[in-house]
Amino acid sequence: MLQKDRAHSLRDIIAELEAHPEHDDFCLYGDSLTADGHYHLADYPQVEDDEEIHPESAQHLDFLYSGEQFADVVRSVSRQKPSASTEDYVRALDHYAKHDTFLDLTPSAVEQILEGPPSKLAFRALCAALDHADSPPDLASWPDAVREAPWSWLAALDSGRSKPTWPLVRSLVLEPTRSGVRKLPLPDPRTQPEVRGVTHLDLGSYAGDQLAALAETAASWANLRSVRVDGLTDEDAGSLAELAGTRLVAQLESLDLISLHDDVRNFEKPPLRPVAGPPWRLRHAGLRASDLAHLMRSGLVPDLRSAAVLVLSAEEADDLARCAELAQLERLAIGFRCGMDGRAPFEPHFGNVIEQDDEACAAFFAHADLANLRSLAVRGTQLPRGREGLGARGVDAIGVLRQLTELTLELLPIGDDTIAAVLEEVDPERIEKLVLTDLVATDRTACAFGSFPRLRHLDLSRNRLGPAGARQLAAARLPALEHLDLSGRKGDSPYYEHPEVQPIGDLGAEALAASPNAAKLKHLNLAATGLGVDGLVTLMQLPELRSLDLARNPMGTWPATLENAPIWRTLRTLDVSECGLDDDAVEALTATSSAPVLRGISLAYNSIGSRGARALAAWPVLPQLWELNLHDNVIGDDGLTDLATSAAAQHLLELDLEQDCRNARARKYGAPLPPDIADPASFPGLDAIFLGIVDEYHGARYSSGFPPSAREELAATSTTRPELVAFLTHLDMDELDDPEHETDRTGYDFRTDRAAKHAAFTTEARAFARTIGKR
Repeated sequence: MLQKDRAHSLRDIIAELEAHPEHDDFCLYGDSLTADGHYHLADYPQVEDDEEIHPESAQHLDFLYSGEQFADVVRSVSRQKPSASTEDYVRALDHYAKHDTFLDLTPSAVEQILEGPPSKLAFRALCAALDHADSPPDLASWPDAVREAPWSWLAALDSGRSKPTWPLVRSLVLEPTRSGVRKLPLPDPRTQPEVRGVTHLDLGSYAGDQLAALAETAASWANLRSVRVDGLTDEDAGSLAELAGTRLVAQLESLDLISLHDDVRNFEKPPLRPVAGPPWRLRHAGLRASDLAHLMRSGLVPDLRSAAVLVLSAEEADDLARCAELAQLERLAIGFRCGMDGRAPFEPHFGNVIEQDDEACAAFFAHADLANLRSLAVRGTQLPRGREGLGARGVDAIGVLRQLTELTLELLPIGDDTIAAVLEEVDPERIEKLVLTDLVATDRTACAFGSFPRLRHLDLSRNRLGPAGARQLAAARLPALEHLDLSGRKGDSPYYEHPEVQPIGDLGAEALAASPNAAKLKHLNLAATGLGVDGLVTLMQLPELRSLDLARNPMGTWPATLENAPIWRTLRTLDVSECGLDDDAVEALTATSSAPVLRGISLAYNSIGSRGARALAAWPVLPQLWELNLHDNVIGDDGLTDLATSAAAQHLLELDLEQDCRNARARKYGAPLPPDIADPASFPGLDAIFLGIVDEYHGARYSSGFPPSAREELAATSTTRPELVAFLTHLDMDELDDPEHETDRTGYDFRTDRAAKHAAFTTEARAFARTIGKR
């Protein structure tokens, strides 16, 4: 408590009243307010003969505020703007002194976005808020990678429709993530000035046409600094050689021509063999080992500090290791693809150890000078129900673990003993990020965690830890932990691929939530972990989480007791896809009236009908959402109409109302959506909308949500909203609008006997974990 008859800093006085507004029994004396000033606290003045007599300790100071006035202003500011600066308080106090009213400090939409963390969705929200603003803000502190134009913007641009905020865009990703939509051509900066400011360009996979277009237009990408493409084949050799001969490559800082998930067994990769010349700016390269070795020895990349590389033989590994330039690298991601086993059973299995990969790994790390390496990733190959790549011998040969601050091991058949040896080898006082994913780990791996005081990011996803393993992690000392991923393998569509559960269950979730390690946790992923209602209730008490992923769990309901759970104060994104939620659950969820920073929620693959849609339409939180994912639910026309006409979703940017063709209650192929869905007055802020019937197994689309004639009319009408035109004109359709194509889908719907299926998934995971433990 602040003492009277003494001077205190303005910051200390504000902090005291923020924490204890009842401590207002004082008056503040001094000169005019400044953020760095110190001010005298004393009793109230006395009045004698209509004259104010200041307390003795404040005789020669001006009276500024009573404690009650000061406390009222502090309360007003903190309620309006929780992140207010001392300068904000000074402005509010001066305003109150002059006008006897509280200053309105409610931040504008732009200010609210800028106060939050940068993200791709936040960038789109910012652009929506700026559409009618006088001048854009300075986004220099935002990474270029998050200033990305979504597919819908690119589709609209391809249709000749621009946006005033295109000059803010710095990143393009051409690969579509939706079924039945077209891959877009590369925009031409010679005729489309909107893309001339782009610095990051991701052409996608198997993007030969886009690569050829980039080579042709290379001279017009003046600001481009990063290019990524994967899935190239020998048919792309000419385009790659043409690109390598342009001045564009010399200005790039990052060039990825492979990913560590590339198929190198069925497709020959084209070589990159640039001729000698002036040094490039390249700081990161993703290449085959032979290309990386050539590039390093050419002298073209003196500033290279990061590499991703695929090694196809022990000879390539040894040759690359003898490049002296490796000593410059700070980051290295490496995949050994030197052999294959061929076994890929369709039940859980430990995986295939490839001896040739072990030999190549040993050869590389025995000779490579990696003195400056701080981040290392080693990745194997995904099999249908397992993994293939390095075994224990290969991992044991990695001799740089002690110096790393970040380590990723993924898709390797190594198991608990090898993982424990890795954890013993890394420096606990240095390591900040550990990703040990799909390594066939069980509870014994968790026992190897002791004290890691600097660890901020821990990912043990797609393993087989159970409740005991979660309790062991909860007992470890991880005081800096902010990001924790213990999810299972979610898989793709639940119609075609069931999850591989990491069975920590409710007991494991409760242990984690009660652990001191959860005190600073900001991001938590427990998707596909066998979580039920008890675990959900426990996790919703975490007070600092920003993102929570609980997808593909058997929960089945949403308790009404979570209406005012602590997590709502900080949560920004929530994923409860395929959690068995129905209309009752959504009505309970939407009883929460305040979630001040929630921006996105995924309710995909649930059983939400029209009543649930009406609950969402009336949800007090809906007006602040940027993303609403209702993919593959069962909402009828009346619910869709109520959602569209609610006038609440004013800031919604992306809305997904697609259904899969195997949904037993999906709408008929030729049935049109309610006209309110297409009305520009509905969801006025949308920049992306996804409608119709898709086949997620074949990647096909059978309906756009409108019969062919209606679709063509909408696309041709000038008043149709641009994002809908972009969607309707860039579909890859296998149109089925004839009633004869309608079949009984009940037997294909994953919702049938859902609870029993999830119980079986968890039982299978626990049985497999026991089998591993006997190895």
